[in-house]
Amino acid sequence: MNNSYNYNPYQNGYPSTSSMNPSYIPSESSSAPGVGGTEITNEYAEELLNKNIGKTLKVYMSFNDSIEWRDKVFEGILEAWGRDFFLLKALDSNKRYMLWNIYINYLEFNEDVTL
Repeated sequence: MNNSYNYNPYQNGYPSTSSMNPSYIPSESSSAPGVGGTEITNEYAEELLNKNIGKTLKVYMSFNDSIEWRDKVFEGILEAWGRDFFLLKALDSNKRYMLWNIYINYLEFNEDVTL
């Protein structure tokens, strides 16, 4: 059987990497100046938030595919933080929410953050 489909997206070679270089190249410094003379080291959000377990925060989230919960704010005590989820205890009840990090827009702490 002769297959006439002979498409090869790389027939002219791989795309040029020069067009893929970012316009911003971070400096080699591993820290950035913080507020009040402190230094903030480069670390993942997971590490920073694990240092702040037990603190109260607001989490602003968007659920694009939901009609009921398009945008929602959760407020509570941070109990656990993982790579793809976090556990939040509601302030007004004993409810605990396990939520996925991919839906987070931003976080707002109601107290000092441990860096």
